[in-house]
Amino acid sequence: MSSRVCAAVLLVFVVTAASAADRYVSDELSINLRRGPGNDYRITQLLDAGEPVTVIETGDGWTHVRTEGGSDGWVLTRFLSDEPAARTQLAEMRERVTELEESNASLREELSEVMEGSSELGALKKELVAENKALKQELSQIKETSANAVRINRENQEFREQILSMESEVERLRHENQALQSRRDGMKVGAIILLGGILLGLVLPLFRRRSRNSWDSI
Repeated sequence: MSSRVCAAVLLVFVVTAASAADRYVSDELSINLRRGPGNDYRITQLLDAGEPVTVIETGDGWTHVRTEGGSDGWVLTRFLSDEPAARTQLAEMRERVTELEESNASLREELSEVMEGSSELGALKKELVAENKALKQELSQIKETSANAVRINRENQEFREQILSMESEVERLRHENQALQSRRDGMKVGAIILLGGILLGLVLPLFRRRSRNSWDSI
């Protein structure tokens, strides 16, 4: 009985083992896995948000990775994260909360049995109460962490929307710049044509006068 209680308490302090993957696909984002480090290379696979990958090499804004399924290719480094996706972490936290709640219910049942049939009720009751209090504190901390994960996920979504808005603005300015350059080139050509017309207007009368003088001298 005591060993089950200790196991339940130790469960609270177990740290989730790190995945063998080095990096994770950014939260709420699916990215292309390409054959080489560049947008010109063919897309071989679409990696889902939060998917763990193993880093093989990195350079020039691209990272060579291998998926859990054994596929390897190149992805943009900026779309990789050192931490698992927020929704993955939230799911793990919810699972831990469920385990703690089940453990807490089991402890309550044991406490009820002890109160009915144990002559050492006083000491065991104090022990269980202390352990139950520790479990409740840990449960409260986990719930608070889960709330923070939801908030971080919402902030990440807002940041991604801002980035997309900025990229759209940059693209609009690029097109506008190209249009201005085309207009400038057209104005240059028009100015050259206009200048040529003015020069011809000045030179042609001179040739006509010379021709007329030449006939007059004959």
